[in-house]
Amino acid sequence: MRKKNTLLLTLLILSMILVSCGNENKGSKSEISLYPAYEKDQNQKLWGYIDANGDFKIEPKFQFAGNFDENGLAKIYDEEKMGLVNENCETIVPPIYDAISDLNEDVMSAVQGNNYSILDKSGNILFSSSDYLFLGISSEGYISAAKKAGDDVKMGYIDKNGKELIEPKYNIAYDFKNGRALVRNAEDKYAIIDNTGKVIKELKYENVSPAEDNETFIFTDEKNLYGYLDKNGDVFIKPKFTNAYHYEDKMAIVSVEDTSKNIGKWGVIDKKGEYLIKPKYTSIAYLGGGLFSVSKDEIEGSEMYVKKAIVNQNGKQLTGFEYYNIGGNKDKKIDNGYISVSDGKYTFLLDKKGKQVSKFPKIEGVGEVSLKGDVIASVIDDRIAYYDFKGKPIWEEDNTYKLKGEAVVVEKKYVPDIGVKIYYPEIQGLKDRKVEKSINEELYKLFVTETMKGLKKNKEKTTLNLQYNVRRSNDLLIVQKSGYYFMQGAAHGMPIEETYHIDLYTGKIYSLKDLFKPNSNYVEKLTNIVKKQMGKSQNEGTKTYLLDDFKSIREDQNFVLFKDYIQLYFYPYEVASYAEGFAKFSIPYEEINDILDTDSDFWWSFNSSREGK
Repeated sequence: MRKKNTLLLTLLILSMILVSCGNENKGSKSEISLYPAYEKDQNQKLWGYIDANGDFKIEPKFQFAGNFDENGLAKIYDEEKMGLVNENCETIVPPIYDAISDLNEDVMSAVQGNNYSILDKSGNILFSSSDYLFLGISSEGYISAAKKAGDDVKMGYIDKNGKELIEPKYNIAYDFKNGRALVRNAEDKYAIIDNTGKVIKELKYENVSPAEDNETFIFTDEKNLYGYLDKNGDVFIKPKFTNAYHYEDKMAIVSVEDTSKNIGKWGVIDKKGEYLIKPKYTSIAYLGGGLFSVSKDEIEGSEMYVKKAIVNQNGKQLTGFEYYNIGGNKDKKIDNGYISVSDGKYTFLLDKKGKQVSKFPKIEGVGEVSLKGDVIASVIDDRIAYYDFKGKPIWEEDNTYKLKGEAVVVEKKYVPDIGVKIYYPEIQGLKDRKVEKSINEELYKLFVTETMKGLKKNKEKTTLNLQYNVRRSNDLLIVQKSGYYFMQGAAHGMPIEETYHIDLYTGKIYSLKDLFKPNSNYVEKLTNIVKKQMGKSQNEGTKTYLLDDFKSIREDQNFVLFKDYIQLYFYPYEVASYAEGFAKFSIPYEEINDILDTDSDFWWSFNSSREGK
């Protein structure tokens, strides 16, 4: 199923901030001039909504708050659950659901544990059942629905009241549009059906996918070449492309391999299959409004390193090859008539002729900006902010963490190139300036110096995003470094997680051995506990570990201290497959009390605080 139809919604905070509720959507209502923002309360972010002056009009009290959509609704989160509010902060749907779909045809789907529901636009439950494993969005009154059928899962269609319209007998059931839908039957054969379930045409192709309006379909033949079917399932463009995208505005982006010169190059075709833009670019993306972003340089590693230009549907170049991140990450690339671009140093808006709009500000950093009512909303280097048209900040993220007294941890940024972003913490306001300087030098070394040294050894293009979280426990500052690293040519990236336990009184960074009594053989004790937990999880079928290969934890094993337990963790591939992610094992202190050095500086800094810090 397409991503837009799934109820397994991910909390994509940054993308939600810039998702448009603007007036270029057909039939959209006027834009609500309220913007998600937060206030800090004892280092906790509480989200609400501000106006164009930066004043909170909806009290900051949520775990997170999303943008208002064209229906005047916004998704709010509390205790990891989702709900909906309107612009008057009236709760339409209480935050009790795991996920809620977008409103479509005045209804929406919601999931709560094993229970799926259909809600109306006022939040009333029209239908609820635990018989389903999935409910999609309403499209022409039909909602795709999946049910357990023996050992299989079958899909069919229901209406908003739960009435079965077409029985669940398909392996895949796409949305209805224009009175038809693409399905894949029990024999794994594709077919186009009408709204009674009658087959319009059976398709002989192994892979088929529908355009959003079901007017065309992409298919592949036995040679894995791409072609196009019309709404009735008849071939109107024979398979000859090495890759292809769906038609939008009667145009489709395709890749060819006609000659050695054009291997892997991209172009744009019309409904007749004739080229509007010849296949000469290394990448193409549709911006909307007959405009495309294109690149001509070879792509080595991530596409983010390649500068792009804007061309129109006739192939006329409107800008030079001088921009990154054209259109940003929004579904709608042309937003309120403008296009977000970055030149590597600043991010700003172009008009549809490719000219910079001088009445709007240039924001330092790389990311995306959009016009929302009377403000410029931005996500620059993964941080949210709102500006007036002169570039004056209305609201910016505040990631300061308050320690004790006047001391704080402030956020610093190091961005040496477009593919590398490092956020690192810096302490300010400790009474002992020497300790403060020592800690900050070590943090800079751990986050920046050592990281860049490692990157410089690799000659390939690399993307890296490093972030951090901090929390204080008495005199101990616990800094968790996290991120994602991707090297050109790798099958996948590698997540990063390192933890530093820092004594705010002495500046010392503690290691695992500092927690235990001398000669206590903590490595053997912890290894046995980890092996026992591995075996238990494996026997229960909840996890799979490389038990035969795991011999022992390291003396400097990665760990994090929590109130009642210590957590040991391993990188992907160390003790489990990459798919398992970080393997983590929590060990209560009472289980290792006999080897804990409760008189150590480490233990005391974690459990007590000296005055004046």
